[in-house]
Amino acid sequence: MASVLSACLVLYHCGEEIDYALRCIQNADIEVTVYLCDNSPEEITAERLTWLFPGVIVLPQPKNVGFGRANNAVLPMLESKYHLIMNPDVSFDPALLRRMVVYMDEHPNIAVLTPRVLNEDGSEQYLPKKRISVHYLLGGLLEGFGGIFARWRRDFTMADMDVQKPTPVEFATGCFLLIRTDVFRHLQGFDPRFFLYQEDSDLSRRVLEQRLGSIIYHPDFCITHRWSRENTRTFRGRIRQICSVCKYFLKWGISW
Repeated sequence: MASVLSACLVLYHCGEEIDYALRCIQNADIEVTVYLCDNSPEEITAERLTWLFPGVIVLPQPKNVGFGRANNAVLPMLESKYHLIMNPDVSFDPALLRRMVVYMDEHPNIAVLTPRVLNEDGSEQYLPKKRISVHYLLGGLLEGFGGIFARWRRDFTMADMDVQKPTPVEFATGCFLLIRTDVFRHLQGFDPRFFLYQEDSDLSRRVLEQRLGSIIYHPDFCITHRWSRENTRTFRGRIRQICSVCKYFLKWGISW
């Protein structure tokens, strides 16, 4: 019998942090079918995890095929009602997944549910919640200079809004999003043209453009994200970011 909830995590040079993520799923008070899409087949991480967490389903990839393509590998296997996409550097309370599923059951108009994201010290990790545009991206790149750039970034992340209740947003972070499986299947998953970065922006936009339901940010659902942003600090990471942004604007048009 298929479980109500499935989850997919992409393995790529993961340290022991993924053990904490899988333990959170294991300790959840709801049954979860867990898929591990292995983008680093040269390592033994997947083999080790199958010993530690019996029942996880490993989908080995021939190489690093990117975040979106790896997540799409589960599509032919999904039989769940809801599907969780999450990073291996995420942790959460055992009751969280059941609470989110119950909330989705009670609100059939919601296609995607996205949580409040916290740093390890409990402070808020302000992630984008609006549709990407040139000035929002400049705000994220140059917010350290303050002034208008910092204001643009705060607007992009809704940091100045006291969001205390479920709120419709235009962006669901790929680090942790709960989506209806039939919606994910209808969209055929992530657009494989995005190797890394902006695949979540594109998925969010397709959900809304195709009127498949709303994207709701719910501040009562909290996760902890150990976000180092190491990829964005490397030359290769910056190039991938720029390429993904260009692909996004070529697909959707440039918006200031």
